[in-house]
Amino acid sequence: MKRLTRHIIGILAFVAFQISFGQERIITGKVIGQDLSEFPGVVIMTSDLKAIDTTDFNGNFEFKYSTDIHKIKLIFPMTQEEEIEITENCNRIEIILLEEWIYDYVSLKRAERKKERDRKRTLPKLYGEAYEKGIFKDKKSCR
Repeated sequence: MKRLTRHIIGILAFVAFQISFGQERIITGKVIGQDLSEFPGVVIMTSDLKAIDTTDFNGNFEFKYSTDIHKIKLIFPMTQEEEIEITENCNRIEIILLEEWIYDYVSLKRAERKKERDRKRTLPKLYGEAYEKGIFKDKKSCR
């Protein structure tokens, strides 16, 4: 009887261990451009520049989340680089990549301020438009 109880406890402990560590979290998302068109070929990397995934022809991506990934970067030529922090409550990330502008005859500090000001004006409007057109599933990005 003791042997049967030990086996049952052992099996239950094994199953509990598998359930707690066997759960995988998959993060999905969509990347579009400033003109609300899909963005294929965007490279998604970790903060230490290890490639995780690239977007497909429709701008969608999907990767398995691991605990060593805290931030991801999205890189594509002629667009502003995006860095996104992964939060616990966010399994779908929707991103708009803005075009990269080069400001001539302006100090670097002033150019960065202009970019940031333009981002704050432009992105909320674009997210709203993408949601209304059905491109994004959420009205606000969860980042």
